[in-house]
Amino acid sequence: MSVETEKYCTVLIHYEKGVPPTSEELAKKLESKKESVQAEALEELILLMINGESYPKLLMTIIRFVVTSRDHRVKKLLQIYWEIVEKTKDNGDLKEEMILVCNALRNDLMHANEYVCGSTLRLLCKMKYYRILEPLKEAMLRNLGHRHSYVRRNAVMCVFSIVKSFGVEVLPEAPEDIEQLLLVEGDLSTKRNAFLMLVNCDQERAIKYVLSLQDQVSSMGDIFQLAVLELVRKVCRSTSVNKGRFLRIVFDLASSSSTAVSYECASSLVSLSSSPVAIHQAAQAYVQLLTEQSDNNVKLIVLDRLRDVQKHHKQVMEGMVMDIFRALSCPSLDVRKKVMDICLGSLVTPRNIKDVVALLKKEVIKTLGYEASNTEGNLEYRRLLIRALHACTGQYPDQAQSVMFLLMDFLTESDQTTATEVVMFLRELIANYTDMRLPILQRLAECIGDVSQSRVLRGCLWLFGEYCEDEALIENVIQGVLSAVRPLPLVLEEASKDKKDSGNSEKKQQEKKAPKITTKTVVLADGTYGTQNVYEGGEGEEEEVPEEKAKTESKKTALRTLLLGGDFLLSAMVGVSMTKLCMKLKKLPTGIRNEVLLVIANLFKLVKQHACGGEKCDSAVRLSQCIRAFAVLGNSQLPDTQRAAAQLVQGDWTSNYGRDQLAKVLELAAQNSEWALGQEEEVQEKSVGPDECVMFRQLRERKGGIGPTGAMDDDEDFSAARGAFLAQAAADGALFAERLAKVQQMTGLADPVYVEAFLQVHSFDLMLELLVVNRTSETLQNVLVELSTQGDLKIVDRPSAVTLAAGQQMTLHASIKVASTETGIIFGYVTFEKKSAADKECSVLNELHVDILDYIERSWINELAFRTMWSEFEWENKVNINTSITEVGTFLEHIMRNTNMSIVGRSYKKSDNKTQKKGKLSADDVQEMLRDAVGIKKLIDTSSFVAVNLYAKSIFGEDALANISIEKLPDGKLTGSCRIRSRTQGIALSLGDRITIVQRGVQVFKS
Repeated sequence: MSVETEKYCTVLIHYEKGVPPTSEELAKKLESKKESVQAEALEELILLMINGESYPKLLMTIIRFVVTSRDHRVKKLLQIYWEIVEKTKDNGDLKEEMILVCNALRNDLMHANEYVCGSTLRLLCKMKYYRILEPLKEAMLRNLGHRHSYVRRNAVMCVFSIVKSFGVEVLPEAPEDIEQLLLVEGDLSTKRNAFLMLVNCDQERAIKYVLSLQDQVSSMGDIFQLAVLELVRKVCRSTSVNKGRFLRIVFDLASSSSTAVSYECASSLVSLSSSPVAIHQAAQAYVQLLTEQSDNNVKLIVLDRLRDVQKHHKQVMEGMVMDIFRALSCPSLDVRKKVMDICLGSLVTPRNIKDVVALLKKEVIKTLGYEASNTEGNLEYRRLLIRALHACTGQYPDQAQSVMFLLMDFLTESDQTTATEVVMFLRELIANYTDMRLPILQRLAECIGDVSQSRVLRGCLWLFGEYCEDEALIENVIQGVLSAVRPLPLVLEEASKDKKDSGNSEKKQQEKKAPKITTKTVVLADGTYGTQNVYEGGEGEEEEVPEEKAKTESKKTALRTLLLGGDFLLSAMVGVSMTKLCMKLKKLPTGIRNEVLLVIANLFKLVKQHACGGEKCDSAVRLSQCIRAFAVLGNSQLPDTQRAAAQLVQGDWTSNYGRDQLAKVLELAAQNSEWALGQEEEVQEKSVGPDECVMFRQLRERKGGIGPTGAMDDDEDFSAARGAFLAQAAADGALFAERLAKVQQMTGLADPVYVEAFLQVHSFDLMLELLVVNRTSETLQNVLVELSTQGDLKIVDRPSAVTLAAGQQMTLHASIKVASTETGIIFGYVTFEKKSAADKECSVLNELHVDILDYIERSWINELAFRTMWSEFEWENKVNINTSITEVGTFLEHIMRNTNMSIVGRSYKKSDNKTQKKGKLSADDVQEMLRDAVGIKKLIDTSSFVAVNLYAKSIFGEDALANISIEKLPDGKLTGSCRIRSRTQGIALSLGDRITIVQRGVQVFKS
């Protein structure tokens, strides 16, 4: 039979064999009368044979001198020896000695010791030679009624193995014997084994048995219940005759105390039924596992299943939102993020929004505690909660009022991301709900002096200038900002004066009291660069300080320090916001108006005198517009051109243009929010053309397999995972063409040995397939391909040496492990020997470059997270644009397609295509991204300068950021640069090299 011709390796043990002993030396030990010496010799012989040595002459020696031993250790070693020894001759016939072995095995099957009998049955389960098993069938079946459960359990599996390998015809009475055993068996493991055999060999008997014990299944052990569930899935997929009765069994088992049974019941209910009652029971089982299991891996698996249920059964999941939120008690940030992804969005409704907000509010308060503040990941969890509250309350203003003042306390946080998220939340509330503007702006006016982040200050000042309408509020805001920047005037010399005054004190005291100012380069919304200063107050001391000096120090707010430090963007925002407020309040006292004008004039002077500023910098121009607007307000004499310019600026500031643009931004942000409320995740619908054939599983031909696209049951799915359908897939013309395109020639056709390579990426591993061809007319011996790597690659399995006849070809394989996203190089040489030559000959192989695109997958990120990472990442690689492409849109599309990078701030969840390779961007995907990015599309069409932020993520979890600034020159050529930032050096350099290679021209891609 074909089963007998296959070679099986069931034992593999590493052994440093050194110089192996001869057969005579081992035979002498095996013939010893001491059982301990026999055991040592037998153990050494087994290890040598497993590692490639052959001792065919010792088989008869062992039969003569060792088989008769009664020592238990020798018995154990003998069973391993029978498993690995060669049982057939070269022509496939059974060796004559195996007749004696069969006799020894028969004696062991009838042994009085239950361990010897049971372990022999386990050995026979691994035997695939029917001629050895045939004389032992009677003894095997007799052991089904053995007094010990260990023997009966292994006897069942032995019978099952024979029937599965050689067919039920060799043991026609086996199903009936197993059924009789099942009816009277009391041992749970034996019962499970017997039932599994009936499930696979005689399904009708198994169904009959389960239905006869329908009410008792829930009281049986968990291993038997799992076997019953396997039968239920198989039967319900093939026939619906007893589906109702089987589903009742699954319902009863869903509340089992066994976690494995509960999980399998939930999976079975979801796959076999779409009834709301069944889905509710499955979801309840999943939630119970989620809250009771402490293992984070279990929680993540269950959350993935709940996500699948949510996609198709949203109405059932709505009532379980609060139960799923209980998993937030887990300290793992990954678990918490997945819980948010499931619960927020389509599951948040007006019926449960109040409870959801209350729970998130409690979690935020917990993160402020002393114990939580020392917990790892607490800051990231707080950011996640604030984003969740923002997503939940943005559409429910009555709930927003309950959390907005709590969140406003985070405006003074030293963490820029948290404070910025709060400002974005307040901006949305102010823009959308007019009745909430006044209390929010009043609270912002009170705490403006305590805010330490430049970006947060700019956001607050813009809100003041745009939305303050109440006269009393405007006056309070102006007074608050003025008090934050006093004493006046603001001059650069003040900083140096303070340094001289503090020089008289001790150096330690100066270091502790000096404020820390960090200057960062940030990417603005339009892609340009700006400077940003982050102020962190110095540590206070308990020592007494002179009274005058204490007063001076107390007046130094974060706003004043940032302005003196040269924050141009903040200076321009202060000037614009204060000018807008003064224009709105006509009855503003002259003294305050003059003080505001003095502040703006001082800021203009600071920007002008700064080393990075000047009269023509953007902030200086903006501040000069503010001064000109003040001059018009005070009826000062100005030239007509300047007066017209001032009136134009005033008209722009008093219009609602800023609010209209903000409304568009908020609308875009809502569409691309990671948790968009009320939006159901689209489920890909399977559409079949009217002219396509109808496939009946029962009538389908089984010869070549069903292929990866057809519907599969569990066994076929497992076969596909093991590669059963690769032969059919390899024959497909499209797959062959794709492989052919990736084949690279390593040597020349005129070389004695021709080598070509095909490199395939499997997650963190590379499989290198080498075709080696002998191009000479004589035999080449010891043909060896020696490989080396450059970069973060490690060769795990090297190709072995082979002998090639004239014109013969052979395929070799090498396995390479990848550690990081970095462009790697594989190089080496091939050596061979000719009979006519004394020395080895050698041919050098061409270099094989590993494509970084295989490691990078498209991903999505919002603008705030992008800017945060951009300021934190250390490695930057700048690539100048040098291309023959003349269109900005074409160049941008070309770069995105060749780097798998997506536009920042936009999600493309709908573009995922199951038929497409995971993480790969096609030309249609890129064009759809550019069409949806209306602002960027408009810039491409109308402007000569375009700046775009791109993002991608590697399979190793590394983030890759890119800012592409493109300018179209009058002669039609494109110029500019591409800046790439990452946390590690490898991905930044590799992406830069990739862009340098592909930017020169457009290639023809087939998407």
